[in-house]
Amino acid sequence: MVAASAQWWIAAVLRILVNQLTQEDNLNVYRQIDMLLGGFSIKIMDDSNIPCKQHHLVDVFSCPVKKKNVLCQAIELSLKELMQINFPASERNILYADCRVTLCRTETDSFRLLCLNESGNDTLWNLNFDSNFSQFEYGLSHEAIEQGDLIQLAFNRFLLQHTFINHHGLIIHAAGGSIHGKGMVFPAVSGTGKSTLSHLLLPHPENQLFSEERIIMRRTDDGWHLWGTPWKGTGVIARNESAPLNALVFLSQAPETKISKLPPSAALRRLLETVSIPWYSQEWTDKGLSVCESLLRDIPVFELAFRPDQTAVQAVADLAASLD
Repeated sequence: MVAASAQWWIAAVLRILVNQLTQEDNLNVYRQIDMLLGGFSIKIMDDSNIPCKQHHLVDVFSCPVKKKNVLCQAIELSLKELMQINFPASERNILYADCRVTLCRTETDSFRLLCLNESGNDTLWNLNFDSNFSQFEYGLSHEAIEQGDLIQLAFNRFLLQHTFINHHGLIIHAAGGSIHGKGMVFPAVSGTGKSTLSHLLLPHPENQLFSEERIIMRRTDDGWHLWGTPWKGTGVIARNESAPLNALVFLSQAPETKISKLPPSAALRRLLETVSIPWYSQEWTDKGLSVCESLLRDIPVFELAFRPDQTAVQAVADLAASLD
């Protein structure tokens, strides 16, 4: 059963860009896009051969990324025309199911995901992917292309959160960036001050926010790092940049501004309210929780209870100055 905190699964993993690829309906389309996300190289190949004037592909970051922040391994995603399939009985090891979506593990330890349309009568798209969450093949129907939501659900639940967890990383509902030269992430549930603090920090040249909506955190060979993401909040902040991670600072609004160290139990509770973990699977939940525990062991955690004025900006600056 999906836990309540799963509501923070990414609202849209890759923002959809409508591209005018052809003026003739019967012209087959082939496109390849390379993008970078959270230090991963992502290759998107499209030979779906679906005649469509408005073809939905993936929005690519416009900001350059330093090569040293890119991992050798790549995620490969291919888009193909839908081939209707029925899962054999031997492959119906169902890991997750609702009225529209079914996820199964195959005998070869790969996975298949089937999504029905809203009426539940026809397949909207299906997805095959490997056990490392690095190779993905979409089968797309014409209806999926027209709706433009082919990427959203599968990427939310069955691609990026697993991929990053498998590489000791997490996607978190948070603002974050380089604050006075220190990598800081400000997790918060909706309505508790994430956008407010971001708008207070932005005017100061010492602060560079990479995102005010979603942040990727991952432990690499030289420690924990944070990355911006393409998913924009109200402030439309989406910088494809990275910084070493120095602190987690959970937010709450209060009459007076105060920063305090959070004990481990409170820190874990607050983290689980904001992080993306595949709760429907005990195996992957355990992997996600292991990453959370490692993060909280390695990175200092604070709470910023703040009044929405310059006292909050000063408190964050003072905290940055105190961090190693």
